[in-house]
This record gives sequence, C-alpha cells and structure tokens, in this order.
Amino acid sequence: MSKLERSSKAGREKTRPAKDNRVRLAIVGGGRGGKALVELLFNDPTVKIVGIADLNPKAPGMVLAKRLKIPHAADYRVILKNNIADLVMDVTGHPSIEKDIAQVAPQAEIIGGHSARFMWEMIEARIKSREEIERLLIEYQSLYDLGLKLTASENPEKLYNTLVEYATHLTNTPAGSLTIFDEKRGEMHLAAVKGFSKQFSNKIRWKIRQGGLTSHILNQDEPLAIQDVKRYPKFDNPIMRGEGVRSLIAAPLKAEGRIMGILYVDDFKTRRYTTREVSLLLLLSTMATMAIEKTELLERTRLLALTDELTGLFNHRHFRQQLNIEISRADRSRQSLSLMMIDIDYFKHYNDTNGHLKGNDVLKEMGRILKEVTREVDIVARYGGEEFAIVMPDTDHRKAQIVSERLRRRIKSHQFEEAHKQPDKKLTVSIGLASYPENAGTAFELIEQADQALYEAKHAGRNTVRVSHRKLKVSEAFRPRPSR
Repeated sequence: MSKLERSSKAGREKTRPAKDNRVRLAIVGGGRGGKALVELLFNDPTVKIVGIADLNPKAPGMVLAKRLKIPHAADYRVILKNNIADLVMDVTGHPSIEKDIAQVAPQAEIIGGHSARFMWEMIEARIKSREEIERLLIEYQSLYDLGLKLTASENPEKLYNTLVEYATHLTNTPAGSLTIFDEKRGEMHLAAVKGFSKQFSNKIRWKIRQGGLTSHILNQDEPLAIQDVKRYPKFDNPIMRGEGVRSLIAAPLKAEGRIMGILYVDDFKTRRYTTREVSLLLLLSTMATMAIEKTELLERTRLLALTDELTGLFNHRHFRQQLNIEISRADRSRQSLSLMMIDIDYFKHYNDTNGHLKGNDVLKEMGRILKEVTREVDIVARYGGEEFAIVMPDTDHRKAQIVSERLRRRIKSHQFEEAHKQPDKKLTVSIGLASYPENAGTAFELIEQADQALYEAKHAGRNTVRVSHRKLKVSEAFRPRPSR
C-alpha cells in the first residue's frame, strides 16, 4: 500500500463515528419502578435508555420520559422491535409479560420478577437518600446564609423579618410571625409577620392572658406543634381563628430562663409536622433568641449615646438634635411647639447640706417625675447640672403653661428626702417657657427665650413659672413652604 493510500485510509478512519459502547436499556412498566430507573440512569454515561412502555400514559415514569424526550409507547413491542435493546428491565410484576418479552427480544437479557423489584427498590432508596442529602445541603446552606444575614444586619426590623422568612421557607409554611415579650408592660409585641391580613398585622400589642394560648406556649421548653387547632383545647385565639389558621408550630424564645418571645409558623390547613420541621424551628428559635439579644444590646448602646447616665433622660446633645427636628416638623405641619426649661431651686444648698449622693438621688427622682407628668411624644432631657428641658410638640403657649403649672405643683408636693432643710422647707423648681412660633423663629431663639423666662422666674422668688414676653407674628415665624 502506497503512502498516499495509507494516508487516505487513516483519514477515513478518523471521520468514522466512534462505536457507542453504552448498554441499551428498555424499561417495561412506567410506575414507581420505571420512574426510579429513569431518574437514576438517564444521566449514567454507561447506559442509554432506548425506550419505556406502559399502558397508562400518565404513569410517573411515562410523564418523566416524555419530559426528558425518551422514546415511550403504550405497547412494549414497539419499543423492543428491531432488536435495539441489550437489556430489558421488566418492572410490571407480571410473569406472562416477561415470557412475551423473551420472544419479542430474544437477543436481550431480561431482568424481571423479584430481581427487578429488588433492583428498583434499591434504586428508589438510593434516589431518596440522594434527595435527602441534597435537601440537607439546601437547609444547611439556608441556615448558614441566615447566620450571615443576622450577623451583618443591625436593623432590628430587617432581622426579625428575615427570621420569619427563613422559618416559613424551611418548614414550607405559608405564614408566620415573631413576637417579642415586653417585660415591663407584661405584653407581647408583634415584631414581624408574613402571610396574614392587614387587620392581623395591625394588632401590634396584647396582654398575656393567664391560661391563654400565649401563656401556654411560654410554659413549654420546646416547640409546640399543633396538627389541628380545632381539636386543641388550649387554642382559644379568636384572631388566629379568624385568619383561618388550622395548624402551627410555636417555639418559645428563652435565654437563661428569661422569656423573650415566640416564633410561629402557621398553615391554613391541618398538617402533621415532621420531627425534622419541629427540630428546624427549634434551631431557628435559638438563632432568633440570639438576634433579639443582639438588637437589645444595640439598643442599649444607642441609648447610652443618647441618654444621661444618672437620670435616664435624654442628654443635652440629643435634646439639641431633636429640637431642630421638631422645629422642622412644626414648619411642615404649621403647628406650635413649646419648650420648658426647669431649674431646681437652691440645689447647691441641698448638695452642700446633704452631700452629692443625696443630690444625685434628687436628680434621679426629678427625672422620674418629669417622665410621669409628660406625654410619650414629649422629649424630656437633662440640660446640664440641675437643669432640665422638655420639648412639647403640637403644644401652644397656653397649653404649655397649664402643663408647666401642673408640673411645678407636682414637684412642690412631692416628699423629697431631707427637703425640710431647704430655705423654703421644701424642694421646688423654677420654670421658663417659650413657644414656637409665638416667641421665636429658630431653635436657638427658642432656647434663648425659654432661658430668659427661667432667669425671670428665679428673680421673681423661685417656685414659679414665667413665659417669654417676646411676640412674633405667626406669618413671620413660620418659614414659607417650598413651591411644588
């Protein structure tokens, strides 16, 4: 053979398709067994599924074959014609079919009967095991991602919503919520909610009833799973019934014996929760407890930067910031705002007579009284030393004067320790009052006018209230609104 002929032969051999050495498999029976075989062997490089047959076109194996574009037919003879199968798996369980297959495809090796059943059951178990591993990996990945989000976020609202989102996702439930226990008020506070109506979400706070569902859950040490709330005697929550809740898992959140809240996942149909789902919620409840502790720590740190350590009132810096904010809000709403400056009369005499520790007790008690007399929207601050300041939004000078007099009388009548040693035989305060925009056009002017009124109260004999005499036209004080 010449060199040219050898070169031409080599070229033809290179272009000739490689021989397919895969085992050609035909499956007879499209039920659980057929489906298990397709699922496991479709991507196996050593096997080529040449077809599957079943009289029922909706059999799971037939549906899967159609989706994967595997040849399929009602009659297995169509699949086995032309001797295209090396191996036939008969998972029908009918001996007569196995005999007929032997005649239709004499060249093929046949696995049927108990052998086929044993094989597909092993395959099915392997598939389930693989699915379980994949599910566990997804769960672990989700828990890892949740841990990262909880660590990275410092926004309490975002933290709580993230917890509820993951809890419902991992337990495959359509609704859930996170409630926080307010120890001071003995109330539950709805911190995050998913899958419920707006009416449910508006129920922000509620008291814990003795013997009620919330009380019952908090008495548990582990998550409580309720398959059907209608059959559970302790389930007496009309709001959740109104939402259509039929089953739930509720995990009490506790840290070192301290109650912190409850994490719920809810379904609108009866449901038997698995041990794994309950365990997942137990793990998530631990993460929720850590998240709540983190937000409480952040809140305490934030408050330390805003509050006076001795009295617990806002500090001077925060008072200044909030006054500017409230002035801007008053501009937008065209409402008045009043500022009260308070000074303890003869406080130096009290300290010199009774000592600074007793003086500190008076300051703390004074802070408590100021908080007691004022509204939640009012900003109560320690201005410095024995001086205090109260910003009263949406309050004109007439209303502010009524509040100031009430406060003055309240302090005068209070039984402070060692107050009888004071020059007036009791401990009193002097108060200066100014309002925006009646007496001032800026935050700086408002402080200046209230301070001037306080100075006048001191020189008028103390234990009195004085109001700024400065008068501004409202049209001059309010800043013009920006054009739209």
